[in-house]
Amino acid sequence: MSEYKRNKLRTARDIVAKIENWPDAFGLRIFQKRPGLHLLRFRDGMNIVVRGGNREWDVVHELFFAKSYHQCLEWLKTRSNPKVIDLGGNIGLFSLLTARAHATATIDSFEPGPPNARLFEVNMLLNDQQGARVRLQRAAVGGVTERATWCFDEANPGGSSLFGTGTHTFEVDILGFADLIARYPDGVDLVKIDIEGAEYGILEQTPRATWDRIKAIALELHDDPAGKVSREVFLERMKSFGFAIEQELVCSYFLHRA
Repeated sequence: MSEYKRNKLRTARDIVAKIENWPDAFGLRIFQKRPGLHLLRFRDGMNIVVRGGNREWDVVHELFFAKSYHQCLEWLKTRSNPKVIDLGGNIGLFSLLTARAHATATIDSFEPGPPNARLFEVNMLLNDQQGARVRLQRAAVGGVTERATWCFDEANPGGSSLFGTGTHTFEVDILGFADLIARYPDGVDLVKIDIEGAEYGILEQTPRATWDRIKAIALELHDDPAGKVSREVFLERMKSFGFAIEQELVCSYFLHRA
């Protein structure tokens, strides 16, 4: 289990220390049903736009304050000119943190949903030094290359998925994971996977030879939408591919070659 525990006082202190316009950040936390776009200006120079009226603040909290990808980003700093793939790019926060963590990292991010992808592009423009090393591809990644319906979750945009329900749906391209990794002749240093259950299709459809070409994975593991494979079985399969598994502080795992 994660050792992280929410602490409102610590979070409040961290917000003031890290965000220049911290009253706006407090407003996002306190008035969670108030819609609209909000610019957060971090004291280290990063600027991000997030949406109010939903759970987007939770994503900001997990990445910037709870350090949900701390181990994988520290590991990335040891690599030379790392190639990173971000599956489930959402509004670009992980891609920006990765570009900031390593000055020569290049990131290919995949986000199929137009509402998220538009904000992703805004956030890259606001952080041009890091954003210049991030390439957005408006597609999903799954087990096989195909077309599918993607559903936008207004209450939780980061939880939008190929398995959701709702009135805001989009037809999107899905690129097969094996086809994607084949584009990198020298392999990939880090793959971040946060795709709301589509990871099970990747597990089922991807051969061992593809996994062998990946050095590390940052994984947020969800329940199998088909209800066939448990989280424990998923992780055991990843161990069989040669990955050691460590749990991050919040909700993700860091998989790396032992």
